[in-house]
Amino acid sequence: MEQIERWALIEAELMAAFVLLPETTVESDCGYRKDDFLSYIKANELLLAMEELDGVIEDNPSPSSTFWLHLINASKLMDCRHLERYELILNAT
Repeated sequence: MEQIERWALIEAELMAAFVLLPETTVESDCGYRKDDFLSYIKANELLLAMEELDGVIEDNPSPSSTFWLHLINASKLMDCRHLERYELILNAT
C-alpha cells in the first residue's frame, strides 16, 4: 500500500470517529479540542489528530464502541503504540 493511500485511510478513520462525537462534547486544554483536531488533520499530523480525539475521555463519558473501533483501525494503519490502549478502552465499554 502506498503511503498516500495509507494516509487517506487513516484520515478517513479519524474523521469517521470525529463525526460520532456529540455536539455537546466538552472541550478543554487537557482533553479534546475540535479546532486542534481539525488543524492537525489539515496539516496531515495524523498521530496528533488521533491523540486529540482520544483526549475526549478526559472530560466526557467514553464515546461509543464504534468511535474506538475507528481509532483502533487508524492505529493499526499507523502501527503506533496506542493500539493496546484503545483495545483496552473498547473492552471496558
